[in-house]
Amino acid sequence: MDRNRELINFLRELKMKSFADNLDEVESSNLSLRDSLLILCRHEEQRRHDNAVHRRIKLANFPKVKTLAMLDYNLSPRLSRDQIQNLGTCKFIEDKKNVIMVGDSGGGKTHLAISLGVEACKLNYNVGFYDVSKLCNLLLKEHKYGDIERFLLKLKKLDLLILDELGYVPFSKDGAELLFRVISERYEVGSVIITTNLNFSKWTSLFLDKTMTTALLDRVTHNASILKYDWGSIRLTETLNEGKEAVQVN
Repeated sequence: MDRNRELINFLRELKMKSFADNLDEVESSNLSLRDSLLILCRHEEQRRHDNAVHRRIKLANFPKVKTLAMLDYNLSPRLSRDQIQNLGTCKFIEDKKNVIMVGDSGGGKTHLAISLGVEACKLNYNVGFYDVSKLCNLLLKEHKYGDIERFLLKLKKLDLLILDELGYVPFSKDGAELLFRVISERYEVGSVIITTNLNFSKWTSLFLDKTMTTALLDRVTHNASILKYDWGSIRLTETLNEGKEAVQVN
């Protein structure tokens, strides 16, 4: 075996794929050994970072991948660019604070929640995305089969837990109590993003117990960023605009 092939094999066995892929290009640049190694190390570090981000995004279980760059502020007229950019730094996760998005269905809450989750993945945070009704079903299932503590610990270890569409489906008493545990046990331990179509005054209808609801709101809103969505459905607006364009074309 020639030395070049032997070197490439060693690099691949050592899982230094970027070294192997970029070796010829860097070698042709006639740089010093140290500079060549530095460039190859940068390529390898970037590859490993990108792979790690991809794994975290996959593990987060987002329904779709959305980014902050995809936000249309023209359709979200009262969404503060400065506030979104600040949230995009994920400092709120470092500070173990929450983000709550309240308001109209179709207004873009889930898009923003996913986008912040993706930014968190890029910054090496572990993220979990759950539709609230599906999470309640999972909690009840784990409770039924005696694995609830293990599952709660898994959720608690997340740096960011995203709970989407709170309020769209009512809970059973047991489901409400388990969800209360999930949220309340993250207080000052890990961040939560919640999207909901219900104002806080109506959360009692979900959690069924006024005392429990008050305690939950006290924890979840403490030092939280609260975004009010009151500009109607972006999806409906886009559909209507597409309809107008189709009529004009015809």
